[in-house]
Amino acid sequence: MKWASTLSRDTTGAGAASRAIEVLDEELGAPPDLVLLFVSSGLLKEAPAVVSRLRERYPNATLVGCSGAGVIGASREVEDVPAIAVVAASLPRVQLEARAVRSNERVAFSHAPKAVLLFGDPFSFEAEATLEQLDDSFPGVVAMGGMASGGSTPGSHRLFLDERVHTSGAVCVALSGELAVEPLIAQGCRPIGAPMFATAVDGHLLLELDGKSPIDVMQKLHAAAPPDVQERMRHSLVVGVGLKTGSVHADAQELLIRNLVGLEPKRKAVAVASVLEPLQVVQFMLRDARAAEEELVAKLAKVPSAPAGALMFSCTGRGRGLFGVEDHDAGLFASKFPTTPLGGFFCNGEFGPVSGRTWMHGFTSALALFRPVTH
Repeated sequence: MKWASTLSRDTTGAGAASRAIEVLDEELGAPPDLVLLFVSSGLLKEAPAVVSRLRERYPNATLVGCSGAGVIGASREVEDVPAIAVVAASLPRVQLEARAVRSNERVAFSHAPKAVLLFGDPFSFEAEATLEQLDDSFPGVVAMGGMASGGSTPGSHRLFLDERVHTSGAVCVALSGELAVEPLIAQGCRPIGAPMFATAVDGHLLLELDGKSPIDVMQKLHAAAPPDVQERMRHSLVVGVGLKTGSVHADAQELLIRNLVGLEPKRKAVAVASVLEPLQVVQFMLRDARAAEEELVAKLAKVPSAPAGALMFSCTGRGRGLFGVEDHDAGLFASKFPTTPLGGFFCNGEFGPVSGRTWMHGFTSALALFRPVTH
């Protein structure tokens, strides 16, 4: 098993692809079996040319990927400028099956996969239903990837599958055979206040927390916080939602981070970007650069050895906007594993397993670490 990753800022599709091919050919030494392509939103018009050139050079490889507000390649992060990232892998004794997926379509493969890489369009693809189906159909599968980003209207994202470019649905590739895939999910928030039970809910609306109005709870948290936290609560407040109901002993790192998307003053309720269940644990959280760095560093420290290759699916809410510097998460990975090729993109929702099930996350860096199976 051998991986390579490259990044090109050439503003022409053919030029960007050619430069990527030069690096991949040199680092792999043989045609790859899998090519993962991520194109920044500033280079979308050139995406067909990039796909065409890569398919011409690697006609027998499976090619999948999508567009993003930013891309990650060669352990570098590039945001808001034209660029492509390409990750390629030679995968002996690994079987690949790729397909396009419509929303709510049942996904099936001829071999039970060890891993599935999935990339979806946020305007037309209900990712959570597909992730649930993959978990149920293939117990133990590591499903990872993310939602394309950078577009603002339906049809403004791109999904790549071999020589085709799609503007809706999703694309995926299943991997089976002699490989191991280790997920690493690092979130970027710290708790504010104490965890509470959702004692009254209505779909996405949170009506009561421990019998109290959630708006009243938020106001009390704000009044008790120091001035710097009060200011950050205006733009960085989110909620962590527990995976189980009825138990308040939830690890903050296992809460699903969800946006607060609105208020309903008449009922003194808040709207959450998740369907809520009665007695689900809810914890107010703040997006926090220090907490995000500490968690990623701690998770990387537990990885026993350098993987052969790695993919990083990082939230658009991280990157330069959160940390104030470029290459933050990719740089942390490279400092731990300098010889491991790393690539990926900035997502509008990241996929990865927590506590045995696959979820769509927010504000995370979700990494897939690949290794050959040793006998």
